Amino acid sequence: MGISPVKAQEADRDSTNTDKVQINTFSTIPNNKEESLTSYYEALNNADYGSQRFSVFEQLAEQHIKRGNTDSILHYGNLYIKELGNWDKPDASKRLHYAKAHYFLGIGSHINGLLDKSVEWHIKGLKDAEAAHSEELQYKNKIGLAHSYIQNSESDKALETLTKAIMDFGTMFPELTIQAQIFMGNAHLMKQEYELAKTQYDEALRMATDFKDFEKELAAKLEQAKLAQATGDIEKAFQEYESVRNQALANDLTAIYFEGSLLLAKLYYLEGMYETANIALSIAYINAIDRENLQFQKETLTMQARSFSQLEDYKNAYAAMTQLFRVNNKITAKQQREIIKELEIQYETLEKEKTISSLEEEQIAKNAELERQKTIKNAFLIGFLIILIPIIALLYVYYQKIQAQSELTKKQEVINQQKVTALKQEQELNLIKAAIEGQDEERKRIAQELHDSIGGNLAGIKLQVASLTKESSKWKEINHQLDETYQLVRDISHTLIPKKFKQHAFSELIREYIGSISRSGKLEIGFHPHPEADINGIDDMTQMELFKVIQELMTNTLKHAEANRVDIHLNLLEKELSLLFEDDGKGFAPHEVKEGIGFENIRSRISHMNGTFHIDSLQNRGTVISIEIPIKSTSHEI
Repeated sequence: MGISPVKAQEADRDSTNTDKVQINTFSTIPNNKEESLTSYYEALNNADYGSQRFSVFEQLAEQHIKRGNTDSILHYGNLYIKELGNWDKPDASKRLHYAKAHYFLGIGSHINGLLDKSVEWHIKGLKDAEAAHSEELQYKNKIGLAHSYIQNSESDKALETLTKAIMDFGTMFPELTIQAQIFMGNAHLMKQEYELAKTQYDEALRMATDFKDFEKELAAKLEQAKLAQATGDIEKAFQEYESVRNQALANDLTAIYFEGSLLLAKLYYLEGMYETANIALSIAYINAIDRENLQFQKETLTMQARSFSQLEDYKNAYAAMTQLFRVNNKITAKQQREIIKELEIQYETLEKEKTISSLEEEQIAKNAELERQKTIKNAFLIGFLIILIPIIALLYVYYQKIQAQSELTKKQEVINQQKVTALKQEQELNLIKAAIEGQDEERKRIAQELHDSIGGNLAGIKLQVASLTKESSKWKEINHQLDETYQLVRDISHTLIPKKFKQHAFSELIREYIGSISRSGKLEIGFHPHPEADINGIDDMTQMELFKVIQELMTNTLKHAEANRVDIHLNLLEKELSLLFEDDGKGFAPHEVKEGIGFENIRSRISHMNGTFHIDSLQNRGTVISIEIPIKSTSHEI
């Protein structure tokens, strides 16, 4: 394990507040198959199918939760569910195992940032625990459910859930109550109820010490450090983050180590020590890659992009944002894989049930045939009834097939309707795009005709009449009217063509536009072009389209985001123009919100320029919109 010290002298380059940190260490954790888990893997290989294997699944999942190995937690949770589906036991005897498996899937989904999925798993686990009359698993799943509510900024729901859970089960399971009190403190901290948060953290730490639960003791101390930071005791926060993460590393509690490392890096960033923050974030990112923790990678890259931006290192900021988009895509793909896995498990379970049903039907048919052979000699009527039973069974099977075919037909109709709707939407977008292009081309044509044809003729007539003005006062009046008409034609043509893109630098036009908005005092706007001279040298058509995109994004922010600050980063690197539009507003869930005409116009303009458009947003966490456009040439060489 490599350890690299970062001394206070290096922190001097970040901030004048060098007295806050003396020495800090950042470490990487090798992602080898831990020797401490070897016995579990051997036990899994030797365990009989059923309860023995389920017990090993539970122990492995608990060990991987301590280490923050999200993929391993989800792997054993899904394997648990799959083998339960194939287990030849009554549903009543499976309930307790399902409650455990759903609990592990909820924890794994939470660590990986799949909060909605985590809530779904914990609710399933809670229902199974209630059906199995397991008070311990009811308590565990309620605690996990409250944790997901906190991460979704639903602190009131978390407090309500935890208060009732502690009242019902707290005295029966005091070790679980330690974690519940920590989450109660987190909910109070989110609501800025600092004294209530301190009371919960102190009680959790006392109980963890009494029970000699070192993991929860470190977890409570980490939350106390967050409280110190929130109340302005930065020195204490630095010391506690460093102490907790080092102790967690020494005791193989990598999940706590990950969180402590990220909190420490964020605090460096907030204190203006951006270079030190970048060192901490780089090491943290390596650890997150080793452990395949996508949520931790996402948070680390987001902080790195902002830190590089503060250092005006836009190239590395752009690289961090590019990697962040890849991580977001991996998270989305992982969500899809989880859905597919769940469907596969459901399908395999259904196939197993069908096989059992088929065997039962075969046995019934054999018994019926034996009974028929025994009784046919004695009574023709009994034989006739035995013959009739298979006929009824065949009719029933035929009826079932008709029903299944009907269901398939209905589903196909729904799919066809969705395809028709998609084609209509695509056609509407094409019409909007064509209308916009047609309007722009028509305006240019009319302006050119006014300026070149009518304007040119008027100018010629004016020159001819000018030579005659001395001979007659009427010629002077005609000359004056021609002059006014010529000027009017020029004004109309220049109004149709946006001359401001020819007479002013592009960056200055954007500054003038955002200045008119920020003068209201309700929104603070930052604009960061790099390199500015090259950006001003891109062609007029791209400038005009990009200006309209920025106007549309700003309009959406003013209407819906309820933001206090917007940052616009415009970078031109290696003949690729990158627009990063970020606000700190209330955010939204892109997959749950239907895009309006504004986003459709933006996507049409970006597609017309062969660019790409990406939205990254979460509830109560702001919105980041990234646009990349290839640039063929500029008036300046990069």
